[in-house]
Amino acid sequence: MLRSAASVAAIALVTAGGASAEVVARGVQDGLLALDAKGTPSVAWVQNSTLFLATRTASGQWTRTATATVPAGSSAVAFEIGSAGPVLLAQSGDDRTIVLVRPRSIGWETIRVAKVGALFRLGWPGLALGRRGQPTISYTRWNGPTLKSRLLVSQIDKKRRISTRRITQEGFPKSLVPPPSAPVLFGNVVHVVESYGYRGVVGTIEWFPSKQTWIGLGLDAGIGDYPLGPVFAGLSPSGIMHASWTESMLTFDTEAAPVTLVDRHRFASSMFVLDRALASALALPSSGPEVAANQWISEFDLGLAGDANLWAGTIVRGSSKVELDGWIAGFAAGPLGGRDVLLGGPGGLRWFRVPQRLATKVTIEAEDDGDAVLLSGRVGGVASGTVTIYRERPGELRTPIGRAPINAGEYSFVDHPAQRPVVYRAVYTDATTGVPYGALLRRPIFDQ
Repeated sequence: MLRSAASVAAIALVTAGGASAEVVARGVQDGLLALDAKGTPSVAWVQNSTLFLATRTASGQWTRTATATVPAGSSAVAFEIGSAGPVLLAQSGDDRTIVLVRPRSIGWETIRVAKVGALFRLGWPGLALGRRGQPTISYTRWNGPTLKSRLLVSQIDKKRRISTRRITQEGFPKSLVPPPSAPVLFGNVVHVVESYGYRGVVGTIEWFPSKQTWIGLGLDAGIGDYPLGPVFAGLSPSGIMHASWTESMLTFDTEAAPVTLVDRHRFASSMFVLDRALASALALPSSGPEVAANQWISEFDLGLAGDANLWAGTIVRGSSKVELDGWIAGFAAGPLGGRDVLLGGPGGLRWFRVPQRLATKVTIEAEDDGDAVLLSGRVGGVASGTVTIYRERPGELRTPIGRAPINAGEYSFVDHPAQRPVVYRAVYTDATTGVPYGALLRRPIFDQ
């Protein structure tokens, strides 16, 4: 899961299977997804201090490679596939080391991009690949005692030579957490998007070179705490820059952790596209940007002690929101118009492919008379079939309590819960693609 994004605990659900669900890595809760120019998917993850890469070679078959040994507690934080092959970034658990891993003619090479001392931490880095596959990495060097940061961008050539430029040098911006960043390539010109939070203000800046210095363009600013997790940024096929990230407003509103999407052509336009969620991917097909994020319900919401969560992955495209049953670890738009999804959880990393954008929307509502709970909802575009109903509590294994038939797109189910508080989830698994579409009830059922 998004490692240090919100100090959230492990995922408390098991991803549902399906007709074309392919298990990439068992026992792994989080990873990264990337497609090559032909649409072939690869998945990267860290397990037991080893950075793995798996590439799909045939239906149901993935070739797995141990690419590098990384410090204990490290995570895969960025992954792209370019003309020279895959490039991966891993960050140590103490946020003091960033390494780049890429293939050589024989085997793999590991290049240390940045390393800082005990007083410093490195912000969540971003990765972009040039036309020839050369990597560009952005990251911040953050001073814990002073909260000052320095934004840097590094480029690595084929001979392992690293060229690093300082974008900010005087400790700007100060931030309560190490600022995350992401590079965007406008041809051969590097821009960097950086987000930060300090003294009740959160802001995001696009930096670009101008003569011998860098100029910052404000993309978004407002009241809040600090960014949560990474920044995602890139260019659409029409050349418009888009960026997305999550920022905490929990100090001001215990419900608020919005996902922001920015469109920047000549001027920047930003909007909240989802609340109380952690952004996990940004896809930029010609039809418009699509943001993947993971919403949560915590034990606190149920009046319970602890920090476990229930997760609901959501894909946002314009005003459309499609929920999936699982933690969305990766999401990408394929070159032929399809969508690839990587779902994570205790059951492992599972890959799905659909021939077009995800559009099946499941809803759920509940009526409680103190004894019986009537659950009802719709499955958009589905005339018949069944939905599986689950009874759930954060930090516990969920219980499937039955299947409800779909009649003209609608379903209903009656439950008599022996334990409260509780929440419910309805899951419809597409018979063709295996994608588990879901609806997690946001309002817990309490004792009356």
